[in-house]
Parts: sequence; C-alpha cells; structure tokens
Amino acid sequence: MKKISLVIAGALILAGCSAVDDAINDAVNDTASGSVTTETIKAKDKVLIINDVSLSACVVIKNGLVNDDDFKDAVTLVTELGVTCATYGDPEDMCVEQSLVEWLEEEGHDEITDLDSAQGDKACVIGADV
Repeated sequence: MKKISLVIAGALILAGCSAVDDAINDAVNDTASGSVTTETIKAKDKVLIINDVSLSACVVIKNGLVNDDDFKDAVTLVTELGVTCATYGDPEDMCVEQSLVEWLEEEGHDEITDLDSAQGDKACVIGADV
C-alpha cells in the first residue's frame, strides 16, 4: 500500500510540475503577443508563420519588419508549434510557412546572426496588412 501511495504521489507531483511549466509558457507567450489572438491574425491580409523559433528571435524578426512595406501594421502571435496556414483560414497565396533556417536564408533577413540561440520550440505568427 505504501508503494502505491508513493507512485500516486510521484505522479501528482510530476503532473503539477507540468502544469506549472505550461502556465509559465503561456504567460511568456502572452507577454510577447500582447492582446493578439488567432482571430486578430485571421483579420489580417497576410500571414507569415516561422517555426522552430525562440521567443527572443520572434521579437527580433517582427521588429525587423517594422519598416517593411510588405508588412504594414504587423502583429505577432507567439504560439506552440503545429499551427499552419489552415489554422488561420487564409488562402495559401497570402500565407507562408517557413522554418527559421529558411527565413534566414532569404536576402535581407540578417537581423539574427546566432542560429543556435534563435532556434526554439515556438511558432512565430506574424499577421500584416498589404
């Protein structure tokens, strides 16, 4: 009976740690995204999804787009991996999905110089008007 109690207690502790980690993760994502939601992104004319990004890299990428005429009134949503253009209901020609490596290979995307620190477990979703 004591062994069963220890196993149950251990499982509860691990589940509690996971819940705490999830809450911290959500709070960090909310801080970076502000009041931006999936609905906010859906209302934009175009969407760029960059996968495998760290939170700080997502902020750098969005800030690099501030003066880009192709990304007017850009908003950023930092979320978990797995979102696709279908998540935002946009036609494929107005939505692009890329990995961080693909993004950095494009001309003019040299804001990030350290790939190791820029890679992460987030998706950086940027919605903009044309």
